[in-house]
Amino acid sequence: MARPKKKLDEIKLLQINLRVTLNEQVQLEEIAKTYGLNVVEFVRRRALQRQLPKFTMPGLQRDLLIELSRIGNNINQMSKKANQGSPNLKGLEIELVNLYKQLNEIKNQLLE
Repeated sequence: MARPKKKLDEIKLLQINLRVTLNEQVQLEEIAKTYGLNVVEFVRRRALQRQLPKFTMPGLQRDLLIELSRIGNNINQMSKKANQGSPNLKGLEIELVNLYKQLNEIKNQLLE
């Protein structure tokens, strides 16, 4: 069974050549890859101001981002406690030390 015929306005008849440096090509490939697109489709969508797909992120980076978000929430909660009156300074200090350790672990994972 043959493929259905495209409408005339859907057929890509014209070609535009674009010269880029090697560094620009590498950058385009990396950015396009994060969106799950090839370079041609990425450039087409950007040039025509079409919507890009949702940004995709590798599992490890996504997990680290979620962990950083949790740490940020913890810091906000601690700030709220400190501003509400006489906080338990020893408890806050322990929490800050734990958050500092978690941030260092995340930093080490990102640098590996």
